[in-house]
Amino acid sequence: MSDDALMHEWHAQRTPKLFLAQVEATLEHAFQPIVDIQSGATYGFEALLRGSEKLGFHTPTEVFDFAAENACLRPAEAVLQRKAIARFARFSDAGKAKLFLNVDGRGLAPEAEPLNAMVEAIQRNGLNPSNLCLEIPEIASRFDEADLHRFVQAARDEGFSFAIDDFGQGHSQLRLLYQYEPGILKIDRFFITALQNDARKRLFVSSVVDLAHVLGIRVVAEGVETPSELRACRDVGCDLVQGFLVARPFVDPSEAKSVYSAIGELNERKSARKSADLDVLNREMERLAPVCRSASIAEALEIFRANPTQTILPVVDERNEPRGIIRESDLKSFLYMSYGRDLLLNPTIDNHLGRFIRPCAVADIHAPLERLVDVGGSEPNDGIVMTRAGQYAGCLLPNALLKLSNDARLRFAQEQNPLTKLPGNSAISDHVVRTCANADIDRAFIYIDFDNFKPFNDTYGFRIGDRALILFSELLKRQLDTLHAFVGHIGGDDYFVGLDEWPPERLARLMGDLRKDFAHQVESLYSAEHRTQGYIVANDRRGRAQTYPLLTCSIAVLHIPKGLSIENLDLLSNHIARLKLQAKSEAGGVAVSSFGDAEAGDAPARDDEAIAPRPHLIVV
Repeated sequence: MSDDALMHEWHAQRTPKLFLAQVEATLEHAFQPIVDIQSGATYGFEALLRGSEKLGFHTPTEVFDFAAENACLRPAEAVLQRKAIARFARFSDAGKAKLFLNVDGRGLAPEAEPLNAMVEAIQRNGLNPSNLCLEIPEIASRFDEADLHRFVQAARDEGFSFAIDDFGQGHSQLRLLYQYEPGILKIDRFFITALQNDARKRLFVSSVVDLAHVLGIRVVAEGVETPSELRACRDVGCDLVQGFLVARPFVDPSEAKSVYSAIGELNERKSARKSADLDVLNREMERLAPVCRSASIAEALEIFRANPTQTILPVVDERNEPRGIIRESDLKSFLYMSYGRDLLLNPTIDNHLGRFIRPCAVADIHAPLERLVDVGGSEPNDGIVMTRAGQYAGCLLPNALLKLSNDARLRFAQEQNPLTKLPGNSAISDHVVRTCANADIDRAFIYIDFDNFKPFNDTYGFRIGDRALILFSELLKRQLDTLHAFVGHIGGDDYFVGLDEWPPERLARLMGDLRKDFAHQVESLYSAEHRTQGYIVANDRRGRAQTYPLLTCSIAVLHIPKGLSIENLDLLSNHIARLKLQAKSEAGGVAVSSFGDAEAGDAPARDDEAIAPRPHLIVV
């Protein structure tokens, strides 16, 4: 029977036998890369089903639903898995990458048949189990938990790794993380879309990432489509990224790349602080020799014997990816038992190192020091296993974590304004330099300073003056934190705000409302007499009595449009200084300008005119 005749018969009858024949003949896979969020180096490829519409199904999900309803899910999955593995094996760097395969869950069974079929396909195509990552969809209703648990344990013993897919869609996410100890967690694209503009999403994703890292799990951001989403995912600590920004799914194996350089290029240039953090980590990190998960217990005992001060042993797989740690104390508990050493080393008894592997905190070498301190605090006796592009790099042991924690607290205190507890000049400068280079979004730098603060301070004293500064800082936090604004205190009565994706007209209204709110609230610090008359009398800098209005503030708003990257920060600084003077003369106290539009000489520098960023850009 010809293919056309077979297809016609399938559409007419839709029997399980014809369905399996069409699965074999018609359905194929496209592959979408999953890459390191820092460098763009390829970690793996997800196999995505294609051709379901030819069989009359609207989505791939309907294909599997039909198979489950007609009692042929297991053979259909086996066919598709075999085809995906064979196509993946044709990639030039297949041996160095992972194939992510979705497992429906309804096709699992207590016996080992599905697993054996995958092992056979892997071996037939010259790959090994460490090249395969099985994705479990995070929807518990699909699973028989007992079957799933047996399947996961057996697959892990074979060397396969696991990922929880679409995290956040279902209802069992924390239980799945706890019970099945996946190596990868893929966050559903709902939480990734417009992450940079949604404070609640950022809080959710950041919390999930921190929890995953404590459990030794790497996090994939799914569905990333814009540079702004990529940067937001990187900022909250995601390890890997997948989506149209990296590459659209492809069918031709020749389209696979080992590095997607555009992702690395989109990352901001390293700041001096990040370079310093990396130097600190490289200095504090212990390069403990790891042991492969397939090693014997005798090998682990020999490493501990040769290194008497070592308390943990990192365990990696064949790809040098961390799989956990072994604690010396766990092995010692056997050694102290009667015949304990004989039991451990007896080849007729289960001599598998996996019995002693414990999960551990894992973090990338590029993670901020503050995040490492937070992650390491949960299991201080073990420290953190560090990776570079997913590969084992070393360990931060408890003493090093304690030192980093103290250093982080000291740095935080040094960079924070002691009165308002807002970020100070160093953090503001880092924000300005970083934001100037991000041409993918609209940005705004807002400089605020009080009008007539000195006579107010002279009249009421420093304690009341400090109360005015604190009042304004609390007003900024209350009104701008929900907008995901960066709020800093330059010093004295000068403040800084950074806002993204706000057009100039909305910025003008927002700052005008902020100015009115401050003028209203600060009246409470004046005496009844001064509030009634609306002014105070104080000496100017030459000692002459002058009349001064009640406190308010002037606000200079510099809008930097999308598509403009600024390297000449001297030019930027001059523009801001002129804008601040203009704000002082405006009736409403707010001056708004877009960079390059205000006056001659403010146009952005050409590449040959650009200068290196200065370490500090604070305009007072």
